[in-house]
Amino acid sequence: MLIQRPSKSCRLHVRRHTGQAPAGPPAPRAFTLIELLVVVAIIALLVSILLPALAGARESARAAICGEKLRNFGTGFGTYFTEYQEWIPGCNTSGFEVRMKAGTPEGYYNSRVPVQSFDWMTPILRTTLELPSGWAARWRDLINKFACPSQPTYTNVPYGLGSLNAPLSETDFFKSHDYVPISYLMPVHFQYWGSDYVNTVLGTPDTPYASPIPPRTEPNNWEAGLGTYKSVLNQVGSPGQKICVADGHRYLDAASGFVDFDPTQDPQYFGSFTSSGAWWSGDTSYGVRLSPRPSMNWSGQPVTEGAPAQGLNMTLSYRHGQRGSLTGDARDNKGKINALFFDGSVRRLADQDSRKSVYWYPKGAKVSTTSVGGKVMIDEYPSTTTGDQRVIQ
Repeated sequence: MLIQRPSKSCRLHVRRHTGQAPAGPPAPRAFTLIELLVVVAIIALLVSILLPALAGARESARAAICGEKLRNFGTGFGTYFTEYQEWIPGCNTSGFEVRMKAGTPEGYYNSRVPVQSFDWMTPILRTTLELPSGWAARWRDLINKFACPSQPTYTNVPYGLGSLNAPLSETDFFKSHDYVPISYLMPVHFQYWGSDYVNTVLGTPDTPYASPIPPRTEPNNWEAGLGTYKSVLNQVGSPGQKICVADGHRYLDAASGFVDFDPTQDPQYFGSFTSSGAWWSGDTSYGVRLSPRPSMNWSGQPVTEGAPAQGLNMTLSYRHGQRGSLTGDARDNKGKINALFFDGSVRRLADQDSRKSVYWYPKGAKVSTTSVGGKVMIDEYPSTTTGDQRVIQ
């Protein structure tokens, strides 16, 4: 019998057994240590490049939010000016009500009464915002709800609580609640009146043996005299050249690392809502280092007046961009402040620009050229000269 041989097309191919497993795909090659280090170095380089950009973007966003807060303040000021014949809120206008009612239940528990005679915030906000009736709670809302997002975190301590003579419920509230640093200040020279009104009487409280209340006028030892100025919009000068409110803070205690605010209803000079401005080298908010080596002003002179915090205060006020100078010298300060001007515009000012005298004083303020010297941050006056005085325009 013949057995037919299979054709090549259907012939079975049998693998010869070799005793080894069939070959699979090649195993992946592991990274060497050098390759891993190169990858880590590249990632670190990318992070170092991207992080500052991301931080800068975040700060730009915070600065924009701050600017929007100031614009909203500007809207509030506009409403207030319309309603109150262009009077500027402060110690001699809306603050007169505080001075009349200081220490009374209405002064503490009326939400429409400013928390302090220098308080410009309550008057411009009360038409659109319901503030708490309690005095200390109103302080908390004004400070915390209207804080600049770029303001550094510090412990903010109410100054002089033991001497307030306020109701116990209010001092207890201050002690049991947290307050962030104050963010915005008005130049005090727009609230004060000139020395021509030193003998004027604003009014007399309706209480037995009460004394007449005079306007707050600038002290004789201040850097500028206000003369015939009253705190009304049409006397400030060019609204686009006068700062209404700017970034700032009340007071930094550099030794202990905390800031404070003055909750007194009627403080003597500045309170917690105003400053002397950035032209003055000794200002608690914008001033510079005096010791151990004096800071130089923008005219190249060593200053003769310095801030209590030796210029570290600039990190809280010049807080946009690269935060203010850690050396206490204005010329090292890379930070900027946002400022609301009386015309409603908001501008971001670098240090040298922020030191212009015209921004911080009303038109007609007189500066003694013989006594100022190294007490100011820049020796410039957009002004006219009369004898040994220069007049702010």
